[in-house]
Amino acid sequence: MKYRQVTVKVSHDETDLASYAMIEAGSEGASVADGADVREVLEAKSNWDYYDSSLDAAANSAAYVTGCFDENADISGLERALCDYLGRAVELSVSLCDSADWENEWKKYYRPLDFGRLVVVPKWMDGEMSKPKILIDPGMAFGTGLHESTGMCIKLLAGLDLQGKTVLDVGCGSGILGIAALKLGAKSCTFIDIDAQAVDATRSNLALNGLTAEVIEGDLAEKYNGVADVVLANLTADILLRLRDALPAVTRHGSSVIASGIINDRADDVLRGYTADGAFVLETALREGEWQAFLLGRK
Repeated sequence: MKYRQVTVKVSHDETDLASYAMIEAGSEGASVADGADVREVLEAKSNWDYYDSSLDAAANSAAYVTGCFDENADISGLERALCDYLGRAVELSVSLCDSADWENEWKKYYRPLDFGRLVVVPKWMDGEMSKPKILIDPGMAFGTGLHESTGMCIKLLAGLDLQGKTVLDVGCGSGILGIAALKLGAKSCTFIDIDAQAVDATRSNLALNGLTAEVIEGDLAEKYNGVADVVLANLTADILLRLRDALPAVTRHGSSVIASGIINDRADDVLRGYTADGAFVLETALREGEWQAFLLGRK
């Protein structure tokens, strides 16, 4: 099966924003080739004795962010998303690629990620660990632990007492956050995502970790009839603001909401949207690079 591969040239500081724009516009993943990463390695002289001189050119080049779309997808929305995130016009390079190449290439760069109380491990690197582990096979669904927004969610989650708690993972992607909650002692977790591929990935990752849970294909919290002690929402600023009005019906006094996927420029908007009427209060805020995450308490 063929996919449409779209690449945009950006600066080092814009790689995260461009990657997120790709995913928001419908890309089934994003990869980054960044000359600054090569330069960082070359300048760490204690780690290198010899290197191929061809790396000099790569070290001085810009960064390139590549997304992958269905062969017949309309990518007109991608240019708008990139312009919104980057604040300028961009030029796209488009080509066709084989899905097998795309789906396997990124695996070479994955590594186990240690989040203190647990470690996230790709299934092809499974082995003995000194702490609880999450095995993940994210495939083409968003949520590997590599992105700052996902990592901050796990850090906030690890700071909660989840024993006996009921969790709702909205926009679950690969299921990594809800699985983390279950590994950290949650009694149950319901996973919801509007994307059928994400639902399949979540079910697969649950099975990979020997877990069972309810997984729903649907829009945000509309198909959830329970009341959650903890809501996980690693989305975007606009979707988080739309979700806000649905949360009082699925939470109670003392419930926690972990909201992430928020670019710095939209953080104040999200915080005002959640706290202006006093229904939620900010308990913890994290910031990494261009991204922020909030732990909010239901009053």
